[in-house]
Amino acid sequence: MSSFFVIGTDHNFQERDLGFEGMLRALLLHNFLEPLIGIAEEYHEKIGYSIGQRLAREKGLLWYNIDMTTEERHKAGILEDQFRRPISTEAIAYRVPSDDVRERAWIEKLISSGSGTTFVICGYVHFEVLVRKLCACGQTVDKRVYLDSVPEIRDLPEPSRIE
Repeated sequence: MSSFFVIGTDHNFQERDLGFEGMLRALLLHNFLEPLIGIAEEYHEKIGYSIGQRLAREKGLLWYNIDMTTEERHKAGILEDQFRRPISTEAIAYRVPSDDVRERAWIEKLISSGSGTTFVICGYVHFEVLVRKLCACGQTVDKRVYLDSVPEIRDLPEPSRIE
């Protein structure tokens, strides 16, 4: 049986935010229904070594990136749509239609990761949708948010509908 502890955050916190690291360290001390097996992140390798990677290594846990590579996005036909996402602000974050494709790929990776509890760290724009999708698949999900402020999430229309 798998269970997931989903943490929605701003990607800027994943690399070196002391508060984020403190929260993760505190959460790692919990006794979970299923043993803790790993930390999965939506994370771009070009940013550097993440707090999640460091903690997974320190605790002897599996770490993996749930996000699609550029090549996988290209093969899925979503690369262009992903690049058209406007830059988010503290007040507004944007979802593009192809986020659904990425999140389905994440769920496949997560569900196939084995039994036990996995921490899942993702950008806030994906947080609620990912939690709903995991629950819809019958997964046990707990959730937390770590942000300075909670942005409004706006869905962008399909590219063909833009006038």
